[in-house]
Amino acid sequence: MLSTKYVFFTSKNKICNNNLNSFTLMIKSGIIRKLSSGIYIWLPTGLRIINNLKKIIRYFMNNINAIELILPTLHPINIWNQSGRINDYGKELLKIIDRKKHNFVLGPTHEEVITYLINNEIISYKSLPVHFYQIQTKFRDEIRSRLGVIRAKEFLMKDSYSFHMNKISLKETYNVVLKTYKKIFNFLNIDYVIVKADNNIIGGNISHEFHILSKNGENLLALSKDKKYIMNMELGNFLLSKKLNINQKKFLKKKLLIVDNCFSYKELAKRINISIKNIIQVIIIKVSNKKNPFISLMIRADHKLNIYKIKKMNINIMKILSDKEIEKIFEININFIDPFFLKIPVIGDYSIINMYNFVIRTNIKNQYSINTNWNINLPLPNNIQDIRYVNNNDITPDGKSIIKIKHSIEIAHIFQIGTKYSKLMNNYIYNKEKLKQLIYMGCYGIGISRLIAAIIEKYHDSKGIYWPNEFLAPFLVAIIPINMYKFTIVKKNALLLYKKFKLLGIEVIIDDRRENPGVMFADIDLIGIPHIIIINNFNIINNNIEYKCRKTGFTKILSINLIIDFILKKIKMNKCFNIFFGNK
Repeated sequence: MLSTKYVFFTSKNKICNNNLNSFTLMIKSGIIRKLSSGIYIWLPTGLRIINNLKKIIRYFMNNINAIELILPTLHPINIWNQSGRINDYGKELLKIIDRKKHNFVLGPTHEEVITYLINNEIISYKSLPVHFYQIQTKFRDEIRSRLGVIRAKEFLMKDSYSFHMNKISLKETYNVVLKTYKKIFNFLNIDYVIVKADNNIIGGNISHEFHILSKNGENLLALSKDKKYIMNMELGNFLLSKKLNINQKKFLKKKLLIVDNCFSYKELAKRINISIKNIIQVIIIKVSNKKNPFISLMIRADHKLNIYKIKKMNINIMKILSDKEIEKIFEININFIDPFFLKIPVIGDYSIINMYNFVIRTNIKNQYSINTNWNINLPLPNNIQDIRYVNNNDITPDGKSIIKIKHSIEIAHIFQIGTKYSKLMNNYIYNKEKLKQLIYMGCYGIGISRLIAAIIEKYHDSKGIYWPNEFLAPFLVAIIPINMYKFTIVKKNALLLYKKFKLLGIEVIIDDRRENPGVMFADIDLIGIPHIIIINNFNIINNNIEYKCRKTGFTKILSINLIIDFILKKIKMNKCFNIFFGNK
């Protein structure tokens, strides 16, 4: 590709070392542009990166005999009503009505659609197991789109679905996909962790998430230094719901419960026979802010408030209000309070996000609201932070290691769903005995657009992006001819080298713009082209060029006759070489 025939869309603004994140870099490097909140245009450079990632994922999926198809993004609403997830997803579902007044959903996921397909096409056990996958755009009406494409309204995913006669077959495929995802992320050369996860509204009992640790991540993991202990901070709520035998499909109706003379959350939990983990406690602090002198803090009742974390948020705590002070200041007869009634700023801890059917104090003494749910009975706090100690003492269950809370970005999630959708959508199949039985299902996703952002979040420097695997880069090789319109020998050799790389099928770009060298180097470094060839008049008259490795900064002067073999040798050492070049 000639730079004069290409559009970089790079920003000329200087990239600072502080507060860098993927969104900033993706804008500056010309990967995306924002159209609206949570909606992004993928520019030519970004599309090249997407296509490279797709090629790697397809290679591995095809290698385990998964079959690619494309499912529609537009779903008739009746299949979502049939599965019951129309209520589970709630306001996150984007809905449209056509000219005939028919209702549709823009798919955030495709369990219903693929189940419908299997139900109408697979009628015999002889056709199972089967595994389908797609790379498809998804839609989600995010209440707070943030971190660019990491949490967007429109996003790209690889999702796949397997169907089986029994649990054993499902488990076999699940383990194959688990190993395959490890291979994919190992090939990408990224540092990731695997954690047991909450199946949430997808369904099933067993699932695993893949995360990249990042200070700007939206997820929280509790992990030991050696990473032998890793726990999703939201998993505890899921385990609690199983213990209480709560049906995740439907929320119970909110009720009020009166408990007299109850002086602690442990006592409350014991009296109403629930786990303390399903109670939210509210703490009110006085701060040195004349406009908003009080802040309400919400954490799970089994956690302790971490004052140090509050102070790190630049909040100057003057005191924690006692029950009597709350009653006097806010003129309410209460011990533990409903924070939204007071009309003061509310900060919620990450531990409360996924809580449902929880217990919280009302503004009437000794009266509690049970079976309470976010966005149904109470609004979810806009400000969510990490404000508590982990497991009170911040140590692993064996007491041997300190637990640290790390922010992370989820990049993949796999589920053993089982028969959830088969039951809901009457998905039966005839077995060997010619009897009808439910089909077992697995679901496996990789967030392609968010994976790209997560990689950029992790792998960058002051100059821009450096790709952990060079085959993710929009181009493998960049040729920078210095003053090529002034020195004929520079132009001639640059174009000759460019044509040779093209004939070899190497994605190469030559910067033939009439720009100063500083602009050329800035753009190439910013988008992270891994192999850079610099041709200037001083070197080329001696038949030499300069090679630079973007990732390491390594440079070398060598003969122009050796540069192609030199770069080919480096590229062939990459495990992805055969994926992109086969036997070339």
